[in-house]
Amino acid sequence: MQGKTGPMQLSLCTYTIEDLVPQDHFLRKLEAALDLFEPVPDHSTISQNRRRRPLFRKVFRRLFEEIVRQCVEAGLVSGRVVGTDSTHVKARASRASEYLREVEEEPGVYRERLDQYEQAAQTELARKTGRRQKKRVKQIKRDRRRPHRQVSRTDSEAGYLNRPGKPKGMHYLSHQTLDTDHGIILDVAVTSGDVSDVAPYPDQLERVHREIVPIQCATADAIYDFPLAHQVLGEHGITFCVCPIKSHDQTGVEIKRDAFRYDEENDGYHWLNTLRRSAGGLHWVYSADRRDCQTCSLKENCLSECRKNGARKLERSYFEPAVRRDLSRQQEPEYQEALRLRQIWCEGSFAAQKWGHNLTRVLRRGIEAAEDHCLLSTTALNLKRMIRCLG
Repeated sequence: MQGKTGPMQLSLCTYTIEDLVPQDHFLRKLEAALDLFEPVPDHSTISQNRRRRPLFRKVFRRLFEEIVRQCVEAGLVSGRVVGTDSTHVKARASRASEYLREVEEEPGVYRERLDQYEQAAQTELARKTGRRQKKRVKQIKRDRRRPHRQVSRTDSEAGYLNRPGKPKGMHYLSHQTLDTDHGIILDVAVTSGDVSDVAPYPDQLERVHREIVPIQCATADAIYDFPLAHQVLGEHGITFCVCPIKSHDQTGVEIKRDAFRYDEENDGYHWLNTLRRSAGGLHWVYSADRRDCQTCSLKENCLSECRKNGARKLERSYFEPAVRRDLSRQQEPEYQEALRLRQIWCEGSFAAQKWGHNLTRVLRRGIEAAEDHCLLSTTALNLKRMIRCLG
């Protein structure tokens, strides 16, 4: 900082107070050093400016972006391999104030993306079968197992975290994408604790790829192994190295899906196919003729109890080609190296922020306050890594 001879500036940053927040009498007083006996501004003045002024609320985001820009210009970011993960941050919410509240399911960005691909799939279905479905085979329904959401009266924007190996309670999630060359964090997205990691992932990677640095390879752990991510990243020319999620065949029949031969050339199992939309994505549904199944000698080993009088059906993800393209490289050294870099830098960055940059819990309430808190934590870490690399 400078004294009375000039404006107050942030270390290693070209922004001044005039650039970051609107000017008024209070801010002009801050530019000059206070006299020893001069009364300091009331704390509520700072609080109200932060709460009421939109530009003031964005100051931490702009500060974070400026540090990232300087790191890119200094050559500390290449986009060769970027890793993504999330960590929980405890909300300032009383456990005694929690209650169950029924909430309406909102479409969200993830659902909107699936809608776009569904339109393309309907066109492809019409080309293959000569007909177009007038409506979805299976409508997306609200999960009846959890018709209510656990919320807190003291912080209604926090979400109830309930994951294996994680502390239960009201939390926020800090989704961070970083460059594995020097561990510079490129983007931060904050959601409530009950939001899935897959929801902000495609948008976050596209934002980094478009606005910060072109991404060559993206890596993540198994929670991000969902078909839509493979498709979106592949369309941008980004190699996706992800820990494959373990799948379990729960059909309960002796003859599994692998026993059927898939025709690569004709893209099918020689059966009539339809399209099914679910919360997890889009699926081609291949159904055999009922008369063939009823007269087949393998009927008892092939049809489940609920389909004894029906026909065998197989499902295949609409994004299967993109998934197989990425996962076919699992044994390559570059693939394994990307997974190793993600574990080192993502897990290490979270540990450093929780130990030395107060990312264990937020001090204020609301998702905007939680975002400011996470941005300050990542900015501090970026500054330290920037100074270490350039020093």
